[in-house]
Amino acid sequence: MGRLVSNVRIDFPLRISLTKTVSFAVVLFCIQQFEHTSLVFSLLFFAFVVLGGIAFNLAGGFSRASGAYVFLYGMLVAIVGVTWKAVIGEPADSNLRVPILDMAAYAVSMAMLLLVILANNRLNRIRSFTQRMGAGQLNYSIAALGLFITAMIIQLLDSTVGASPGGILAIINQLNLCMPVAIILGTIGAMQESGGRRSISFVSLLAMTVTLVQGMAIFSKQAMLTPLACWVVAACYVRFNLRMRHLIALALCAVLTFTILPVIAGGRNLVPPQGATFAQRIQIDLFILTHYKQAKQDMVTAEEFAIANSGAYGYYNTPQGFMERLSIIGPDDAFFNYTAKGNYIGYIPILEDFENFIPHFILPNKPFPINGNYYAHLIGGFLAPDDFITGISFSPVAEAYQIDGWIGVCLLLPAIWLMLLWITDFICGDLRESPWGLLMVVVFSHAAAESMVGSLIYLTFYGSLGLALVIVFSTRVAPIIGVLFYGRQEISPARINLVASRGI
Repeated sequence: MGRLVSNVRIDFPLRISLTKTVSFAVVLFCIQQFEHTSLVFSLLFFAFVVLGGIAFNLAGGFSRASGAYVFLYGMLVAIVGVTWKAVIGEPADSNLRVPILDMAAYAVSMAMLLLVILANNRLNRIRSFTQRMGAGQLNYSIAALGLFITAMIIQLLDSTVGASPGGILAIINQLNLCMPVAIILGTIGAMQESGGRRSISFVSLLAMTVTLVQGMAIFSKQAMLTPLACWVVAACYVRFNLRMRHLIALALCAVLTFTILPVIAGGRNLVPPQGATFAQRIQIDLFILTHYKQAKQDMVTAEEFAIANSGAYGYYNTPQGFMERLSIIGPDDAFFNYTAKGNYIGYIPILEDFENFIPHFILPNKPFPINGNYYAHLIGGFLAPDDFITGISFSPVAEAYQIDGWIGVCLLLPAIWLMLLWITDFICGDLRESPWGLLMVVVFSHAAAESMVGSLIYLTFYGSLGLALVIVFSTRVAPIIGVLFYGRQEISPARINLVASRGI
């Protein structure tokens, strides 16, 4: 029976056939017209898909962080969601207040992103930061152990000393990327050292478990999915050979993602107004897991409540569970509709985003950046009047349009994109040659579609600085810490070269 199923080698796509892209867009266009979607909407979506495919190829696909951004932006802003509408037989523009404006803004933004990629290709012709580091043959397992120990020490200090605003520990927390990098490096180390027989090490398993439990404690689907995302990018990096057990495990993870995780994330509604301790939050998680059917029936997440009671951003005729989180067009539509009535906010949020980078000891009363919760209250229908905690996501193009209309989409957003993608590509280099850009692929899996302009600015500065520091720490300090706790371990250079060149 096992012979009927061949192994599958997982790898990052470096190029998507333009012919296949156009064919997919044409087929979807025909289905949309059969389902009575507006002709203009379908044409704009066609342009969005084709321009995205061209931009992805010009960026080098997943060989660079910028290519990963293009792919994830296109897929999670509209392609997945609109395609799913066709699958379930609903017109693509149904349940949207301003569908033509939505898709016009997306198509124009993809055209601008294509121009950004062309400019970025001309700018990034110098040696990357990782090439200048000369890391050599890093022992990934030892480095992962050092990163994990460091991450746990930081968390211990957080719980005992506490991070005061503007203090050293607060700054460290902002730049701390040790845990996800520990998962990535630990996974790569396990795959290399075992010649492909193992994909998880003791260190990576510990880091995954800690990240998952912490994600459950804050009821964040993004945090709970981070371990899986880190494993996938690490497997793609080494071109890991998936066997039947891996396919079964991935299928199980997919089922859990679409069933249990959304219900656990809804546990935030069971947290009392005065807050809850870590132990109390875990108790809520355990209650949901042991009373899953009751929890699924009785507990309604904030998003589902908005759909059922106000229709604020229900893109589908019926609730689609986790599929609703794989497209941002629903929430964006309410945002575009609000802005189209002349409710522009101007450039104050951008000024405050840049002002927020001034150290706290210099500017102790610096403004708190505007976030999705603020916009959700402006739009109405998303949150209760006294809810200033729940996070609401919108795409960067929706906020750019809110700031200055089409000027925001055509000038402001491309400028910020160029800053982010240029410095990210400079730091990460070629994702096939070093694993550091894998972290940005994980970050972009959420941030590409669901980070507003301010979050992109944050990633450009603090995110890039944190990435550069974790690269230096991983190659210079973490191996020393790892050796102190584990002992020296050498990996045959011949095996490393074989893995890097042929995959495992």
